[in-house]
Amino acid sequence: MSASAIALTAYITALGESIQDVNDQRLSLTETSLTIEYQDTYIPFSHSQWRVLNHTVCFDNDRNSPEYSDCTVKAKSLFNQICSALSNRTSPYWHHQNYKEMYCQAAVNFQPMVATISYGDSTQLSPQEKKCNQLILKALVNQDAKSIQEKNAACDAVHSKSQPSVANKPE
Repeated sequence: MSASAIALTAYITALGESIQDVNDQRLSLTETSLTIEYQDTYIPFSHSQWRVLNHTVCFDNDRNSPEYSDCTVKAKSLFNQICSALSNRTSPYWHHQNYKEMYCQAAVNFQPMVATISYGDSTQLSPQEKKCNQLILKALVNQDAKSIQEKNAACDAVHSKSQPSVANKPE
């Protein structure tokens, strides 16, 4: 093969790859990962074919953590804000409309994980129940006859109050 044929082949190959890169970019065929800092939180996500991949939003956080919940709530807000900003502006670039549709679709479709932590009702122990619990602990630690006897006396009094009394019926 001549040098000019090799050069022409290399040129055509490079041109083909360039066209393929532009087409891939226009179609967004490859998965693209982004991390955007928003409200003091880094929000990672990926998109492909001009769609935010919901399962990738905040993927680097443990899904059972408050940080994950916070990140997803902020991601929803971020998508809304970007959608609004892109909707309020026009641009001559071909990708502007694609990005606007992508972020607006994410603003509508992405559902954040909202987690709340609540504590159950606190139980109100009577002074006798508190004393029983303290003496149980003391008896477990000391394991002497006096501690066990004190525990039994205090706890028997609590248990006898908590059980319903049975009245003796005359026969």
